[in-house]
Amino acid sequence: MTRLRALAVATGGLMTVSLLAVLGSAGPAQAAADPCTGAVPAGLTRFVWDGGATNDRWDSAANWTGDVAPASEAVILCFPDLAAPYAVEVTDDSPVHVQAIGAAGDVTITVTDSRFLVYGGPGRDVLSSLGPLAELRLRGGYFGGTGTVELAGTLEWGATGFGVSTLDNDICDIQGLDLASCGHSTGKLATSGRLRVLDHGLATVGRGVNLSDGYAVDVASGGRLLLTGAGYVAADRDTAITVQPGGTLELAGDAIVFEGKPNDQTEPDLAELVNNGTVLKSAGGGASALNVNYAGSGRVDVRTGGLSISGTAPITGDLRAGARLGTASCGVPGVATDAARPCLPAATAEDPQIAVLSPQQPVSGVVVQEGAVPAQTGDLQPAVSIASPAVPSTLYLELQDQRPATELTVFRTRSGLQQRIPLCGAGGALPAGVTACIVGRRGSGGRAQLEVVTSDPNGLWSLRPSAVDFVRLVDPLVGAREGCAVSQPTYPFVAREQIRLLQAGSYALYFATTENASAGAPVATGVAGPGLTQVPIRVTRNGWVAVVATGVNGQPESTGSFRVVATPAIAFRKRSRAAVAGRPFVIEGRVRPKGRRTVDLYAVRVTGSSGFLARTKVHVRTDRKGRFRVVHRPKRAGRWVYAVQVRGKGALSTAMSRQAVRVSVRAPAPAPAPTVVRNVRAAETTATAPSAPAPGTAPPVDPLDLIGPFYPGRVQRAAAACRFQVAR
Repeated sequence: MTRLRALAVATGGLMTVSLLAVLGSAGPAQAAADPCTGAVPAGLTRFVWDGGATNDRWDSAANWTGDVAPASEAVILCFPDLAAPYAVEVTDDSPVHVQAIGAAGDVTITVTDSRFLVYGGPGRDVLSSLGPLAELRLRGGYFGGTGTVELAGTLEWGATGFGVSTLDNDICDIQGLDLASCGHSTGKLATSGRLRVLDHGLATVGRGVNLSDGYAVDVASGGRLLLTGAGYVAADRDTAITVQPGGTLELAGDAIVFEGKPNDQTEPDLAELVNNGTVLKSAGGGASALNVNYAGSGRVDVRTGGLSISGTAPITGDLRAGARLGTASCGVPGVATDAARPCLPAATAEDPQIAVLSPQQPVSGVVVQEGAVPAQTGDLQPAVSIASPAVPSTLYLELQDQRPATELTVFRTRSGLQQRIPLCGAGGALPAGVTACIVGRRGSGGRAQLEVVTSDPNGLWSLRPSAVDFVRLVDPLVGAREGCAVSQPTYPFVAREQIRLLQAGSYALYFATTENASAGAPVATGVAGPGLTQVPIRVTRNGWVAVVATGVNGQPESTGSFRVVATPAIAFRKRSRAAVAGRPFVIEGRVRPKGRRTVDLYAVRVTGSSGFLARTKVHVRTDRKGRFRVVHRPKRAGRWVYAVQVRGKGALSTAMSRQAVRVSVRAPAPAPAPTVVRNVRAAETTATAPSAPAPGTAPPVDPLDLIGPFYPGRVQRAAAACRFQVAR
């Protein structure tokens, strides 16, 4: 997983940040203990706020009972319930270092660019509490210490428009002091500080904040840690967040938890996020990320956008339609402001593969888990296991690899059966007999992306180099789609297609009449590779072909099924020597293989450089030997082009003839002029004069020979079949 090291630092309104998720251990939810009731712990003194001063400063003596301000750290600060709500200000010139705090009243404490740390007494067993009416606002300061704080009210951990706020353990680290000078004989920071968010308690993060130096946050039953907008938590590797049963970590926006300082923690350790409650992505259409060591038996609820969680622990979740759940780490961080994310989930050199599942309808109980080691020999990365209800879904796979995306293959293993995922049909349609297909393969710069659509996402998904594949990835592989097919030049026809073999060895070509049918005996075999080689595909009927070779894991691997469209072979010629408008013009030909079929005549009078063939009303039947004869009467003189289409029958598809006949049609000779009778005389003197030849009459033009192959024209959206274009 990607290990981003960063600390949210305020720099003139901008923050240089890094993200990471934090985790922890926690005790059971309970009501906040009040250190301001009962016996005073030995060695400590209670100071009670009465608000007698004209200001709200915590260090004003008149604000405390007896008009004496706390002057040492051996104190407990008490903020009781007074007649009206009140405020307390902690500023940068008066930091607070005490053993405990008890806020039972309706009090708002604001810490602005300062410190408010509680140490929990000599034994660190004196609990601090913020009651249901209390609110603590951090405005770019530090809060925490080595004591435990129980929050039943509200903590505003970070808000936009203010500096970076930090939950931290030890003042020595905050001030940058030498540990020995602070009494740490072991040279290690104390890391017992903890914030417990109790029932109805709320901690909010609206901008980038830090969780530092071993501090822990526990979200108890009924408590909530809320990250809004682009807020994020940069969590040091030795910190922890624990969501207890009934507790919630809510991402109400494209919020992120990611890595802060390493604090002498070794790779691949990250902050811990133990989720035994709920992680909720409730808002934001973009990507959120928890770049943490994720653990626990809780659930993830993704209602909008995407959520990626790093690590190899199983992630159990509920997803709304179109929501995304993935295994990515954070990508490359960048400069961030209050309103911007410093990183996005992405494949990196340290975490080269990610997987993202997006169901097309709501599902519950999905389990996604990325493995720690490759499951099969030759796998490029650990496989991703998905357990989910069988609903239409999209699976996105991304890999950092120098190979072209077209040379990578997606495999799924279920019940011990390893299946290569085939390419999708037109429009992303699932091929018959399979529940998953690849709808897109793209990549550049050493990053490959593959998109899989599936009606059942269950299984163990992995990526491997493709051991064998056709170079042309088209549908159909041989021939053209129905309605656009042009007859093959011979019958039987032998197509020669190139395959790419990853390694030298034998291969076998299989043919089946149904897609993805289990292969029988091969129709052709050979030895070749590595690299490109040609395989002969003998085409006698419609069906599906696949090539099988040895994969990188030593097991047979198939290209998957590719469609073959077979057609008859058509040969014809004109029989009439002259072509005259309005008079019969005869074409004779033969179809192979022999047998009775229907032949339709197509024609076009070409006036420009090309034209589209139109079906005429002429159609005939071949005899048993496949012979046919068609007669057409062109209505107008000009340059005509004729072709025939043979309707499909049996295992062969309908196809237009591969070639066309070009014919010059002349106008008929004009009728003789009527006899002119002049000077009526006796019969023996009557004479007639024949009409003169029509001026400009040219001798008949010999028809031209057959012209070369023509090509399908543009497909009309409303048309069920192609139009065929011919050149003049």
